[in-house]
Amino acid sequence: MSAEGPHDEFWEAELERFLPDAGRALEEGFGYVCCPICQVVAGVPFDYFAVLPKRWAEEPELREVVCQAGGFCRHHTWRLDKVQGSRPIATIYADVLSSRMQGERPQDPCPVCHLQGLMERVLLAAFVERMADPGAREEYRGLFGVCYPHYQLLLANDVDEGARQALTNAQMIQTVELIRLLRGYIEKDDVPAKWSRTDAEVRAPRRALLKAAGNEDL
Repeated sequence: MSAEGPHDEFWEAELERFLPDAGRALEEGFGYVCCPICQVVAGVPFDYFAVLPKRWAEEPELREVVCQAGGFCRHHTWRLDKVQGSRPIATIYADVLSSRMQGERPQDPCPVCHLQGLMERVLLAAFVERMADPGAREEYRGLFGVCYPHYQLLLANDVDEGARQALTNAQMIQTVELIRLLRGYIEKDDVPAKWSRTDAEVRAPRRALLKAAGNEDL
């Protein structure tokens, strides 16, 4: 997978660090009741910020990339606050804010957003490769499947007609089943009937959001 733009080798190394085996990561993602691509990518900020203070002291190119971006986007700036304490944040932002005082408004994207985007592209390619296997297609039909944003991205890829049809059919089957569970939840809305809701029905509203929009951390 080639990461385009400045610091090409740096971004290739970042992909290798945080996504060393896309196929395996995707396989593990299928074990959750959510979009497997979302499941993998949503964990990036936690992994990234957990090691950031140590890397900050040891990797000048990392500091350069983050400072050229002016730090992180609003969402990931506050995610950093949830993961790290005041001392690491002070160390990082002493450099980030100094760089912002010295130059023009940053034009580079948030490094975590950029890394997530690169990982999405690799995972989408791994998913397309997986769907070339008829056995994997059949297994996939019974899973939660992908969210609709990633479904649209998958269809935009160069997918052979058989895999494309299998993906479309599976998405319809998965969505129909989810709608059935949502309606079951709605129908059991009076006090006595609430206790007869199945676990799947109870989880259906949350799963509907995941199916429609993907993980909230993306």
